[in-house]
Amino acid sequence: MRVVYLADAPYIHTRRWVQHFAQLGWDVHVISFRPAEIEGATVHYVHGFERIGRARYLVHARRVRRLVASLEPDLLHAHHLTSYGFLAGLCDVHPTLVSVWGTDILEAPEWTPLHRRLTRFALARADHVTATGLRLANATLRYMPQAKPVTVVPYGVDLDRFPLRSAAAQRVPVVGTVARLSREKGLDVLVRAVAQLSSDGRTLRLLLVGDGPERRKLERLADQLGIGELTEFRGEVPHDDVPAVLAELDVFAMPSLAEGFGVAALEAAATGLPVVASDVHGIPDVVEHLHTGLLVPPANPGALAGVLTKLLDDAALRQELGTAGRAFVKEHYRWQDNAQQMERLYQDLLQTFTEDRTHATLPDS
Repeated sequence: MRVVYLADAPYIHTRRWVQHFAQLGWDVHVISFRPAEIEGATVHYVHGFERIGRARYLVHARRVRRLVASLEPDLLHAHHLTSYGFLAGLCDVHPTLVSVWGTDILEAPEWTPLHRRLTRFALARADHVTATGLRLANATLRYMPQAKPVTVVPYGVDLDRFPLRSAAAQRVPVVGTVARLSREKGLDVLVRAVAQLSSDGRTLRLLLVGDGPERRKLERLADQLGIGELTEFRGEVPHDDVPAVLAELDVFAMPSLAEGFGVAALEAAATGLPVVASDVHGIPDVVEHLHTGLLVPPANPGALAGVLTKLLDDAALRQELGTAGRAFVKEHYRWQDNAQQMERLYQDLLQTFTEDRTHATLPDS
């Protein structure tokens, strides 16, 4: 059975799905506009015209369509709606599954009339659509053809890889996050909140793990606010190293301005960390206010500082939220359960569309 993914090969969420199905014995191919190798899969790198940014998806559309046709997939799975989902819609392959990621449905349709048309086109041509959370699914339904379903399939967390953290020895408290350093992550809000706590006389450290276009601006902001020496910009780390990073923290912060799901919050909760996050978009799907973490209004450094103070002053509350967070992930967001859900969806689609295709055989589960 051959599945072809249209997706960015370097992204961890792409890699997790691809490697899962490769390990099950599927013949897996990835068509990607960004280069990377994925164990067990064949990656076809579409390069050229990088200088024109996202417009290269249009430039290479015919090339991608020819490549997909040559691979003769039994199933085509596109990740991210207005880029790879659009290309999937041009390929005329059935079944085609499209997974929305977040900003591709929460923001992109409102950028320009063209983006809205691309959104509706990609959704109309897909045979099925998935979203990572209920709120993201509801946002997708606004642009869906009538009666076409959206299935919620979260990313989930492998609890074996994100074990419960040990109690930290007495030290300076550390607030931090693991995120792409980009505008929508709202990390300037976190820097300002920590600066406010520092100016109030509180001793703490800030750890920002990740890289991105906002890094230099955030470094300058930390220096301007007088917390440059208290702030560590560690850069991007391999996903396998994230559990060790989380073990260094006392509070995990996600001050996003836009977030389709928030798997980083789930990974933190899985280790027993209390989570402070913005009350926007899909975050309430993964952070239950006053149960697994605390939600604050977005773009409000004062509110974030107040909640951080509350948590840093109350070790029992941190423990309570962290324990509940681990249980919440185990009940609702185990990676193994989510992967099996995607397996069933693949099989349902294949059984619907391959009745007359005698060469297609479902792999053993």
